[in-house]
Amino acid sequence: MDIQYGDPVEGEKMYGTQMQMTCESGCREVDYATALSKWGKVELLKEKVKQKMDQRYGAKLDKLAELIVEVVAEKAKKGEELEDKEEKLAKGFEELYEEA
Repeated sequence: MDIQYGDPVEGEKMYGTQMQMTCESGCREVDYATALSKWGKVELLKEKVKQKMDQRYGAKLDKLAELIVEVVAEKAKKGEELEDKEEKLAKGFEELYEEA
């Protein structure tokens, strides 16, 4: 299968590049392997950056993460309380309409 000029191969789509080239069948595997190795390097770099960021900002981020969890939990609790009140209100309207 021939790859036409400008057609990205699978590895290029994964890596997010457009290595525009023409090649005969069999070239896709090489392109895929090349793109995959570049993608792997980027993933490794991301991990290293995450480690450095954790070293520098870890304590602050831990506090922020804890605050986020607390806020989400409180919102969920209040949401349940609000749902209970809405149900009571709906029942009240139902009873009112049944009497009429």
